[in-house]
Amino acid sequence: MLGTRSCLAAALAATLVTMATPAQAAPSTLVSVGPGILVADGAAVDVPVTFVCDTDPALIMAIPIVQVTQRVSDGRIAGGGGNDQLSCTRQAQTVTIRVIPNLMAFDEGAAAASVFLQTCSAQFQCTATILHTEITLANPDDGDED
Repeated sequence: MLGTRSCLAAALAATLVTMATPAQAAPSTLVSVGPGILVADGAAVDVPVTFVCDTDPALIMAIPIVQVTQRVSDGRIAGGGGNDQLSCTRQAQTVTIRVIPNLMAFDEGAAAASVFLQTCSAQFQCTATILHTEITLANPDDGDED
């Protein structure tokens, strides 16, 4: 009898866990990142991020987070982050994230970028996609002709 009760309890627990675990939507896709455009002589950098939310209609919100680090001079590192929040359209979306450095200004040249894209339903069931890449930081084209 004790063995039967243990088996029934285990089966009930497994059923409850299965019922309580929400189905996870497929994560969104990060399509592209960068290049970054320096703002105010490196006081910030604008980084374009293109992504596609999953086709799951339950996903309503996308939160892209960008972290940039760059070796600037004498081995010192400039780094900072930025984020945004958008509604999911289930089509390719591009947003420009302004990344503010913590201590040192960014320079032209190569930088490491990490992008974390979180997509969530109205019930805050979320999935995440992470992309680590190298981007180029450049001064904006001012359009002046010499």
